Amino acid sequence: MFPEIRHLHLSSHDHIVSQGFYETYFGFSFAGIFSRGENSAATVLKSPSGFQLFLEVGSTDKLPQWFHCGFLAESADACLSLYKRMQEDHVKIMNPLITDPFPSYFFADPDSHIIQVYFDPKAQLKNILASS
Repeated sequence: MFPEIRHLHLSSHDHIVSQGFYETYFGFSFAGIFSRGENSAATVLKSPSGFQLFLEVGSTDKLPQWFHCGFLAESADACLSLYKRMQEDHVKIMNPLITDPFPSYFFADPDSHIIQVYFDPKAQLKNILASS
């Protein structure tokens, strides 16, 4: 068995706003403050599955245009439901929902990080088989 990716550090200009965003749309919860002495501390959020998101001090560094991370929805309906909810809440949608080859869309979080939400039935099947 190989190690799994378990955390991601993201720049955040307002940790409270970013924390609320990830709690609201993806079920993250506050896990603590990661202190670094005299350097800026990170706010640590934890997903229901245990993935950690570290909100770091805001940065003006540009990421490559292709850089993004993604959330795998549990179903096509869940992907569509979250898309509609984000539209109603005026979350900035970068690429609208497509359904081929699978349901997917991209949005910007409060710090303009590009995030994908998608449902890939093949990925779901692999996860089910791997946990059997």
